[in-house]
Amino acid sequence: MTITDLPFYIIEMFGLVAFSVSGTMTGLKYKLDLFGVMFIAVVTALGGGAIRDVIIGYVPPMMFRSYQYVLVSCVTALILFLADWRLKGRFYAKELKIETVANIFDALGLGSFVAAGVQAGINAGYGGNGFFLVFLGMLTGVGGGVLRDLFVHRMPMVLVKHIYAVAALIGGCLYLILYRLGLDELPATAVEIAVVFAIRMLATKYRWNLPHAE
Repeated sequence: MTITDLPFYIIEMFGLVAFSVSGTMTGLKYKLDLFGVMFIAVVTALGGGAIRDVIIGYVPPMMFRSYQYVLVSCVTALILFLADWRLKGRFYAKELKIETVANIFDALGLGSFVAAGVQAGINAGYGGNGFFLVFLGMLTGVGGGVLRDLFVHRMPMVLVKHIYAVAALIGGCLYLILYRLGLDELPATAVEIAVVFAIRMLATKYRWNLPHAE
């Protein structure tokens, strides 16, 4: 790894931890065992990226080429599981406060994964297909969460609550525009993460939702 790759690696790891926290909290809420909690954490953090890699022909996906991604996700889940076990279940009893913190991590993770998804498509040679790149960004950001919700038998949250997938689409479009304007990857990623984070926080605070079917 070169010094120029370090910022992107840090952003990627931060997003990984953020989504692992989100998956772990779901596992604790549904009272899964240790393996179940760790499995849901890994699926949430890496599921979207794995599907993206298969679509662009990068097989096996990155999560199977470098064990560090799965390891970081599992360690994150294990720490939170042990904290809950040590507190005899009271860890998730503070659901509202924990959900607020997890939501902040989740918003930052969403922004970083959307940028990573678009950039992965560009690196794979699809820089001229904007529609595909934005789709890859959204898929990387929300794919793991959709799989997580399906595993615990609930409607995927991205389809019913808050401005989530829409935020990912906006972030993907923004990153692509900045890329085509010639902005370097790092500042483009920083701007995109900031915008996605702002949208998610405002949507949570003011309870923004798209119109629902009656």
